[in-house]
Amino acid sequence: MQRRLKRELLLQVQTKKMDPPTDELVRFESFIRVPEIFFAMIGVARYGEPKRTLRAYLKHLLFWSSCINTGFCLVIEHIYFVKAAGNFTNFLQLTALAPCMGFTALSFVKIMTIKLNETKLTDMLHRLDALFPSTVALQQRYGVYQYNRESQVVMKSFSILYMILIWMFNLLPLVSMVAGYVSDGTWHKQLPYFMWYWYDWHRPGYFAVTFLHQNWGGFVSAVFYLSTDLMFCAIVLLLCLQFDIVAYRLSHALPDDHQELVGCVRIHQAVIELCNELEHMFSPSLLVNFLSSSVIICLVGFQATAGITPADLFKFVLFLVSSLVQVFLLCYYGNKLIVASSQIPYSAFEGNWIGASVSYQRSLLFVMLRSTTVQKLTALKFSIVSLASYSKILSTSFSYFTLLKAMYEPNEKKMK
Repeated sequence: MQRRLKRELLLQVQTKKMDPPTDELVRFESFIRVPEIFFAMIGVARYGEPKRTLRAYLKHLLFWSSCINTGFCLVIEHIYFVKAAGNFTNFLQLTALAPCMGFTALSFVKIMTIKLNETKLTDMLHRLDALFPSTVALQQRYGVYQYNRESQVVMKSFSILYMILIWMFNLLPLVSMVAGYVSDGTWHKQLPYFMWYWYDWHRPGYFAVTFLHQNWGGFVSAVFYLSTDLMFCAIVLLLCLQFDIVAYRLSHALPDDHQELVGCVRIHQAVIELCNELEHMFSPSLLVNFLSSSVIICLVGFQATAGITPADLFKFVLFLVSSLVQVFLLCYYGNKLIVASSQIPYSAFEGNWIGASVSYQRSLLFVMLRSTTVQKLTALKFSIVSLASYSKILSTSFSYFTLLKAMYEPNEKKMK
């Protein structure tokens, strides 16, 4: 009992020294608020939201209607691509269309990862919520405020970047049309994306409907993409927080405090199980993401250097930056999980085990041995999600880019 009081007193003193930025309680929901805002836009149920209600059924209708429209866009993009393939005069159109097709297809893979694992994802969030520090004192002790600040900055910045990107693609033709009308008094109708239509979309009425359907498809693709990546990053960040909590408690545990050691082991086991579930859930989409990102980055980079108009140049440079940031974000948080899980044995060694009983030291040694296996996420075991993988993706993209330029430039000279 006396040992327990000493430990609590020590932790209280250390908490006061941390000089926390605020005394407000951080809610668990604040970590997943941004992705859930985007989920609500496309009809995916939010965490803790009741399912058998009229609102839930309307959301279900919104989600599947969005999927149908976006799938239709993807199909007619492929038809346009196949019809234009083989004609070198349309080569720049093909390389402009291909990354958009890849983006849309990948967005489908991502959102289906969420939709097919909706029950598992909700259960995972419930378990993370149960582990989340529930008092101001605990949150100050474990640095929850710093984690929350990081999540808000990263998620909001990434969201703004992608919203600017998609609306640049969606609305730039409209801006060009208005500018053309102001300069010469005629409407030069343009659509945001190259797609095949069996009707003349230039006709009055048809153009407006076609333009809106393409805008809806483009926006939904971006939200599919964005919401899934942000939820993935939020869950990884919450897992890293739990690893940090275990590390902190092990390094500050008093000698022979078996109860504290058992508590750390239970949290550690629960977090390892959650990591394995996250790996099983997201591993297929990560593999598709890594394989397609190399090609998308290559094609977008090629477009940005192919002598296109200034407006298109800005649009594709923004696309390139967004693609690079998206892959970096996944790899950064995958690397962050590796680092957070690898600190457990070192934190246990830094604890107050000198002078403890042999049984306590033996138990602590078992904890250290078990925690030497770091937790990592993989792309179906083909690649580890880490910063090293990001470097490989960039290297592969540059190789593809060099090959594409070597193929394009001689043919371009012949055409001239």
